[in-house]
Amino acid sequence: MKKYLHRFTLILLITVLLALSLSSCGTKIPESTEEELTTVLTVGEYEVPFEVYRYFFMNYKAEYDSGNDSYWSDESVDKAAAYADIKEKTLSAIKRCYATFSLCEKHGIDPYSYEINKIVDETAEDYIKNEFGGKSEYVDSLDGAHMTASVFRFVLRRLECDSQLYDVLIASKAIKNDDKTVLDAIQNPDIFCRAKQILIKNDEGESLSDNLAKAQEALNAASLGVDFDTLVAKYGEDTNMIVNPTGYYFTRNELIEEFEEAAFALEVGETSEIITSHVGYHIIRRYDPDPSYVSEHYDELKKTYLTYKYQEAVEAEMELMTLTEKGTELTKTLEDFLK
Repeated sequence: MKKYLHRFTLILLITVLLALSLSSCGTKIPESTEEELTTVLTVGEYEVPFEVYRYFFMNYKAEYDSGNDSYWSDESVDKAAAYADIKEKTLSAIKRCYATFSLCEKHGIDPYSYEINKIVDETAEDYIKNEFGGKSEYVDSLDGAHMTASVFRFVLRRLECDSQLYDVLIASKAIKNDDKTVLDAIQNPDIFCRAKQILIKNDEGESLSDNLAKAQEALNAASLGVDFDTLVAKYGEDTNMIVNPTGYYFTRNELIEEFEEAAFALEVGETSEIITSHVGYHIIRRYDPDPSYVSEHYDELKKTYLTYKYQEAVEAEMELMTLTEKGTELTKTLEDFLK
């Protein structure tokens, strides 16, 4: 798994949720409050409640501070830029969810059908019993992940709709999936990229200036012609570079935005400057696809490509939908970290 590179997705949020270890507080699952159900956005004809907005906002905020508000007291942190990024990602993620529902309806899938409701019910019950260990643990974990039971079901509904919609688009050939199309895409530098990185992670408690100096030292060595793999081994803190010495193979909208944009902007054989993300400092080099790797991992790469084309279809639907903020005071209550 591309542990340090994957974008913050719904399935990762569930993983975070399931990893929480909190004390019990009872067995009754509380219903959403009137405030939590207040509409704060519209996406197309869909009304978005505050609880959904809060869920995404707080988890994107946690990309920066890991739930520790003391992070924002660091004078080196550009709070205005961080807030703009959090807000942009929040609105985009919400719009993507409702675009999925909209596209489902266009392809004959009712997101709120009896079939999907039944799957959501069964999945939620399975999580509560087998992953959380009971209702009380489930309730506490929801709170720790800035969720309500309703939002948890919303996430499960979105995942099920994604699954069914993907299958329909593939089966109907709305997404072309023959081998020639896929192999041509893997060789297309605008669609697929192969890259390696030297990652200096900004772990909690570490000096950002010291880490930046370390990254600069690695970049200076790379610019002097020192073998990049040697520098990865010496400086890099991404264990995937050891497990996968051929590097990452990825399409667009798959990895951390800053890493991905920098990698696709490179020519083959070119090395980036120091790229900053919420993970740390990245130095990236782009490579040609390795034919033997492509052959051995064709099924995996094909799935990656089809997922990319699926997301492209969802993004096209997003472009057709208008997002309107209602300007309620509720969303402003989430901005206290800026003070």
